[in-house]
Amino acid sequence: MFRLVRLISVPQLRTSWGRTCLVVGGIATGVALIVAISVINTSVLDNFRETIELVAGPASLEVTLGVGEVGFDEAATEVVKADPSVKAAVPMVRGTVAWAADPADTLQLFGVDFTAEEDLGRYHVTTGNRDEALRGLADPRSILLTSTFARTHDVHVGQKVAISTPHGVDDFTVRGLLDAAGLGAAFGGQLAVMDLPAAQALLNKAGLVDQIDVVLKDESEADAVARRLASTLPSTLSVGRPMQRGERYERILGSFQAMLTGLSLLCLVAGIYIVYNTTSTAAIHRGLAIAGLRMIGSTPSQLWRLLMTEALVLGVVGAVVGIPIGIVIARLMIGMVADSMGAVFQLRFPVQKLSIAPADQAVTVLLGVAASLIASWSAARRLSRLEPLDAMRSDLRAVAGQASTRGFVLWWMLLVGVSAIALALEVHYSSILWGNFGSTLWFASSIVIAIPLVRALAAGLSRTLPRLFGAEGRVAAESLFRSPTRTGVTIAAIALVLTVAITAASISLSLQRSIASYFLGGFLAADITVSAVATEGGWLESPIPDSLTDEVAAVDGVASVELLRILPGQSFRGERIALAGLSDGLFDPKRYPSGWYRAGDPVTAAVALRAGKGVNVSTSLADRFGLHVGDTVDLDTPTGTVALPIVGIVPDYMSDRGGIAISRRVLVERWGDHATNRILVSLRPGESLERVSAALSHRFAGAYRLKMLSLRDVVEFHSAAVRRAFALMDAIQLLIVIVTVAGIFDLLLSRILERRRELTVWRLIGADERAVRRSVVIESATLGLTGSLLGAILGFLTAALWVNINFRYLLGYHLEFHFAVAAAVRFVVLVMVMTIVAGYAAAYRATSLSVLEGLRAE
Repeated sequence: MFRLVRLISVPQLRTSWGRTCLVVGGIATGVALIVAISVINTSVLDNFRETIELVAGPASLEVTLGVGEVGFDEAATEVVKADPSVKAAVPMVRGTVAWAADPADTLQLFGVDFTAEEDLGRYHVTTGNRDEALRGLADPRSILLTSTFARTHDVHVGQKVAISTPHGVDDFTVRGLLDAAGLGAAFGGQLAVMDLPAAQALLNKAGLVDQIDVVLKDESEADAVARRLASTLPSTLSVGRPMQRGERYERILGSFQAMLTGLSLLCLVAGIYIVYNTTSTAAIHRGLAIAGLRMIGSTPSQLWRLLMTEALVLGVVGAVVGIPIGIVIARLMIGMVADSMGAVFQLRFPVQKLSIAPADQAVTVLLGVAASLIASWSAARRLSRLEPLDAMRSDLRAVAGQASTRGFVLWWMLLVGVSAIALALEVHYSSILWGNFGSTLWFASSIVIAIPLVRALAAGLSRTLPRLFGAEGRVAAESLFRSPTRTGVTIAAIALVLTVAITAASISLSLQRSIASYFLGGFLAADITVSAVATEGGWLESPIPDSLTDEVAAVDGVASVELLRILPGQSFRGERIALAGLSDGLFDPKRYPSGWYRAGDPVTAAVALRAGKGVNVSTSLADRFGLHVGDTVDLDTPTGTVALPIVGIVPDYMSDRGGIAISRRVLVERWGDHATNRILVSLRPGESLERVSAALSHRFAGAYRLKMLSLRDVVEFHSAAVRRAFALMDAIQLLIVIVTVAGIFDLLLSRILERRRELTVWRLIGADERAVRRSVVIESATLGLTGSLLGAILGFLTAALWVNINFRYLLGYHLEFHFAVAAAVRFVVLVMVMTIVAGYAAAYRATSLSVLEGLRAE
């Protein structure tokens, strides 16, 4: 077998090196994207866990409320210190501040109790005089920056710097620099440290802490201490190892990473298509060699093993080549992924290094090799069974392309049936895994149904093309339907590109339109929205003090103001959800359009919500946990568990896992939170939006870094966040398009070059070169148009499937479905141009041969 490979396969693979590269490239691209997504997923989680461990330092245990983003009473610190096995209990608060000169340049601010540490050793602080630094930190306007940040901004110890905080812009004295170790290595150096009381006052968290790091005495058993602390601390608090919090975030991020994995599988499907087409074409081109081997005694099984050995070798090469390419792609895309995750989860995901798991890459190599073998199996089986005389026929492509229409239809029905079952299981079990499996099978079924579709269209197009284009149309129709299997796969490939592109565009459009209707027609609609310039990591702006409300209300032309506060880290039944505190005016039934309440009465709900005796829950949360109006939800708060009945179910986009809306007074009383994220301003009738915005900007100029957005600006702000979140999908889509377009171009070239003798004979009997080229362009345009129509139909169905089913379980959002018509038209035009150009290039190349050379061509 290896002798046959050396004598037969290697020379032919070397001769058709372009097609060989395409086979390797098809597998390599599919493998590369899977590797890239795997490396990105692993890297994000590893870096996030490492950040948690860096923040925890030498602590063996952590005390948090939920996942550690909601503050709790600092009195718990004394309870922890009282345990005999505890060496130190270090309380900490976290928040966001910004570099005043550029508010988009944000810093994670940590407030720590330096007196509990007795020195600055844990924080690796570089300073001239340690005692002086400690005394200086008692000043509420003292701060520590990282050496990395200081170098970037040319900051030195002792210098005053302007920082934008929730209380406005103020000058702070840099008392020391944190080395790039320990806490200073977290968040890529984008952090600052203050003394705990100063940070609490600055972040509106007086008396609250976000976590307590617990350092144990030598030989203490962490699990035993954790159980003991859990029994003495309030039941709402969690006690565990720092790594356990990382594991909870891993579950939180699992849905987003599953979406990336599902998209990478689509690229592998594209790779399988490339390998199938190139393997079929290569086998056809070696028809005489196949016939010669059969005539000298080779058996069909030997030839099948030969072709499959080629596929195995090329698959291994492609998979091995794909791994380093995937790592490079991961390095280029990881910042984009972290940014997308930040937009979805309202968290910062600092990624400073790639994490490469050899075991995962080995599995990916096996997937790539398996894809190559699966794609090659059909062509190898068909060609190896041909009789020598059939293999020597000039129309081998027609013989090789024969297959049962009924068989393809049955396979398609089977794939669609299994896909439907998988999607039903996704809905029943809320399983992302079943969703990815079902959508991938549905996607792959498009290739199968395209073949019987071509045969069904054959008779009609065979009459229509000659009627429209004469002899050129007749020749084009004959070429198209001589090998319906290969024509069908080409059409399916075009449909595949369009399906991916249209689905991605429709998901993005649906999310943008859903959010637009949420703000334009929902309860958050306002003439002007006042908020901080800095964000918490995604679209949610950093909190500002509610004391600004009176100043905003005092501006001439302002009729009323309402407040919105969102806590994105609230825990509910083990999930990280968003908790929104709304001022009374935002519960006014008049603010809600008809049908906004999916369940519950707006008037009754408003009375209960304003009295602090009810909650609204989002449709996604209700769907996830089977909640109904009248059910009671239990929420862990810094003051204990609060139980409130559900009075309404409404659409919401605060969090991927859903949200709960309560009265802001309850948020202040039970959570102790006095901040706000947005001040919603309504103007008096006839007031100028521009004048009031200018007046607001003037009032806060210099003191705060605020933005004043009109309702349209707010919608555009969120649309930009959606586009940022979907930039990754666009990049993945581009890779799929590049691979598939390369395959289509090669196939069109191959189809024409296989017909060189036929086209030469046509020229010999009187057809000019322009007629020949027109025939080929008609053929390629027909392929493009048919593939575009199939792609538009499949794109619509696939987009509806993703928006209405998959997206709910992948990212939790319930969206209104909007088909991206404009994007679909652009993609169809692009495909038509691409196929026509490819057809013309192939025809030009074929007709550039002399008649004699064309007659000699095999």
